[in-house]
Amino acid sequence: MSDWTNLSFANVATTSPAAHNASLAWSDALARGGAAEFDGEAEKNGMLPLRQATSRLLSCGVEDVCVGSSATELLCSIAWAVWPEEGSNVVSTRSSFPSTVYPWSRVAEASGAEIRLAEHDSNLYTNPKNILELIDESTSVVTLSHIEFSNGQRYDIEKFAKAAHSVGAILVIDATQSMGMFPIDATSCGADVIVSSGYKWLRGTYGAAVGYISPSIRSNLKPGLVGFRSHADIWDLRADRMDLPEDASKFEYTTIHFGAALGLAAAVEEICEIGIEEVWKHDLILAEAVVNGANHLGLGVVSPMSAEERSAIVSLRLPDGISSEVVAKRLQEEYSILVTSRSGFLRVSPHIDNSIEQVNSLISALEEILN
Repeated sequence: MSDWTNLSFANVATTSPAAHNASLAWSDALARGGAAEFDGEAEKNGMLPLRQATSRLLSCGVEDVCVGSSATELLCSIAWAVWPEEGSNVVSTRSSFPSTVYPWSRVAEASGAEIRLAEHDSNLYTNPKNILELIDESTSVVTLSHIEFSNGQRYDIEKFAKAAHSVGAILVIDATQSMGMFPIDATSCGADVIVSSGYKWLRGTYGAAVGYISPSIRSNLKPGLVGFRSHADIWDLRADRMDLPEDASKFEYTTIHFGAALGLAAAVEEICEIGIEEVWKHDLILAEAVVNGANHLGLGVVSPMSAEERSAIVSLRLPDGISSEVVAKRLQEEYSILVTSRSGFLRVSPHIDNSIEQVNSLISALEEILN
C-alpha cells in the first residue's frame, strides 16, 4: 500500500480494504471459471447484498432500494420516468453538482418544463429561503444535492420534503456527498428519491451506486432505461412482453460490474457496524480540526459552520494570488497529502480512515507552502 494521506473523500475514497477484497474475489472467480463460478442464479442475485446493506444504512426496506452503475445513471432513468410536464417547473440550485440537474434539464428540453435554479453568494452559499421561494403550485420536482460539493453546505431534507409535498411535487436527493458520512433515515426524512455514488463517502469503488425509491411514488413510475433485467423474471427471455418488478429493482435493467457492487456492499456493512452516528461524530471532529488549523493560518473558511448546515467538507479561501490548484498539486507531490481544488477553493474532506494527526500534518504542510 502507498503512503498517501487521503483527506479528499469528497473526491475519491481510498477504497475500503473489505470492498477491495470482495471485488477482487469476484474478479478472480470470473477469470478462473466464468459462468461456472458466477452462474445465472448468482447473476440474478448479484445486487441483493448491496440492496440489503443499503437498506440497513438508510433504515428502509430492501424492496425500497435499487442498484445501478452510477448515481447519474439512476437519476437519468428516474427523470425520464417522472417526466415533468410542459407548464411545470423543476427547482434546484445553481451551485449543485451538474449531474444533480443535467438529467432534469435534458428531460425538460423534451417535455417543455422549466428549470429554476436558486442563486448563491461569493462563497457558493445558497440561502434555503431562495430555494423555497422558487417552489410554487406548478413545481413538479425539487432536486437537491443533500450536501453541496463545492462548500459542504447541507440542506434539511425534511424541510424541503414538506415544501415539495405541499404543492404536490416530489423531492429528489443526490446524497453522493452525504451517504456514508451523515445519518439519513430514508423512511422518515420525506424524500421520494435518494441516490448516491459508491466511490466517495461510502468507500467503494467506481462502477456501483445505490438508490432509494419511496413506495409512495414507486408504483406510478416506469423507468426511463430498460433492459433484460427489467422483466420480473430476468431469465424468462422473451421480447414480446416486459412485466416490471413491483419493488425498486424495476430500475435495475442490465449487467453491471458485480464485483464493484459486492465490494460496495462490504464497505456499507462496515459503516453500519461502526454506526453512522459514530462516523458522523468522528468526521465532525476532524472537520473542526481543519477549521481550527485554517483559522490559525489566517485562511478563510467558506463552508457553513452552523450545526444545521455544516458537513465534513471544509472549503478554504486562500490568500489573494495563491492558486488552490497549485497548492493542491504541491500537497500531493511534495507531501503525499490529497485534497482537492474546487470552484477556486481548497476543499478538505476527511473521513473515518483519517486521524487528527493527519489533519495536523496537512496544516503544517499548508503553513510551509504559504510561507
